[in-house]
Amino acid sequence: MKLELNFLLEKTNLTTRGKLIIDALSPLSMVSSLPGKYYRSQREPTPQMLYGLIENALGWHISDKERKEIEKKLKKKFGMELEKSGVGFVSILQFHLRFSTSVIPPLLHYDDLWAQHLKGGSFIGGSRNYDNQAIKIMNAERAKKIVINDLGASSKNADKFHNFQDDDKIHVSVVRPYFPQYYVSPTPREYVIPQGEYIFVAETNENLAEMIKKAFENPAAPLYLGSNDGWVEARWENFE
Repeated sequence: MKLELNFLLEKTNLTTRGKLIIDALSPLSMVSSLPGKYYRSQREPTPQMLYGLIENALGWHISDKERKEIEKKLKKKFGMELEKSGVGFVSILQFHLRFSTSVIPPLLHYDDLWAQHLKGGSFIGGSRNYDNQAIKIMNAERAKKIVINDLGASSKNADKFHNFQDDDKIHVSVVRPYFPQYYVSPTPREYVIPQGEYIFVAETNENLAEMIKKAFENPAAPLYLGSNDGWVEARWENFE
């Protein structure tokens, strides 16, 4: 990462103009912030999504610790905070790459249920899979012979996992070790199907433009926008 870091600490030079062209290979769900019960998609990717797409193509898969160190150096160099996406992503490209005008293709819209992975006390009803040792106690819970919850349930005795009795009220902590860390919650999510290519005009410097062009010709990782099932292809063209 040293070569890229040295480059990022150079003075901003937005003298090269190019086009970022994106062709969606699957429906896209581009959610720019943490929503409530409905994930509404943007009509087009945000600048932070485009930065993430480019960093992914470049192979800049940087640990949180290293990224924060780079952010501090960039903040000190340019004297301003780095912008964050709605979900907390901070691109280290933003001082050397700017997006302006764009072409948005016609879009088809639809809603679908998305398997959101959550962590919390609702795993009892949300997890499809669990340890086979829990079959007996879960069958009793479904038959309403016992109650398992984190509210009125009083017993946190681990022995209750195997030695429960009818009408027992058992705390979720007793069965938690036998369930996955995350459970699935079907969540309404909007998707868009672009009927053509997205085109974004961008300003950067000559070296970075060449890096981006080569990265899209042979990306270091699969490219996506929004959710990780929103696969795309992308290319960079310099203006003459």
